[in-house]
Amino acid sequence: MFEDIAPVYDLVKSHRDYAAEADVIRRLIQGHASQTKTVCEVACGTGTLLAQLQEYERVGVDASDPMLTLARKKLGDTATLVHGKMQDFQLPRPGVDVLLLLDGALGYAGPAELEPTLSTFARHLVDGGLLVVEPWYTPDEWKPKKVHVTHHADGVVTVVRVGYGHPDGRIDFASVIGTSAGLRTFDERYDFTLHTADAMAAAFTAAGFIDVRKEAAPEFRRGLFVARKE
Repeated sequence: MFEDIAPVYDLVKSHRDYAAEADVIRRLIQGHASQTKTVCEVACGTGTLLAQLQEYERVGVDASDPMLTLARKKLGDTATLVHGKMQDFQLPRPGVDVLLLLDGALGYAGPAELEPTLSTFARHLVDGGLLVVEPWYTPDEWKPKKVHVTHHADGVVTVVRVGYGHPDGRIDFASVIGTSAGLRTFDERYDFTLHTADAMAAAFTAAGFIDVRKEAAPEFRRGLFVARKE
């Protein structure tokens, strides 16, 4: 998974202000879990956000080996990186203080996987641990049948991506990567699920989370769900 996009993933995501995102996470930790020592990011990608959180013991989980290879180059031995799906990953040891799932990755969990995924998160958190989730779009927020084009360039590599959103939440991408060696093209499909707000609230509760609230944060355009393991 992500074999084609991984080499240019950091360029494609260069619009994200990871330093500002990390500051938001720090503020949440200071406000709700000030004794935090360990932070785990699920769907960590190439580890760019984890690289910002150097003051904590860091754990990253991702389902893509190519992404983890890049994360290891970026983080070296300063973080523990684990290959696994967010629905059922296993950490070398349980008991992290804070668990993050950002950039809408919750959309990768299908309807029947939502509660089991959150239960997996709860299993790896200490009692009272903090969960921070940036959700994907709800059905009411989703605007399907639109074509979206992005252009990214760093002077060496240029990436043009054309996306199309289906009514059920799936997104198709057609990408062109250009370098001095020529062009390479590939297609991708992301099978996102549009979870309703009620479904997410019920899943948080069923998984054993309390004090569930939605917080606005300009750095995260869909806001953040913040919850505590009971």
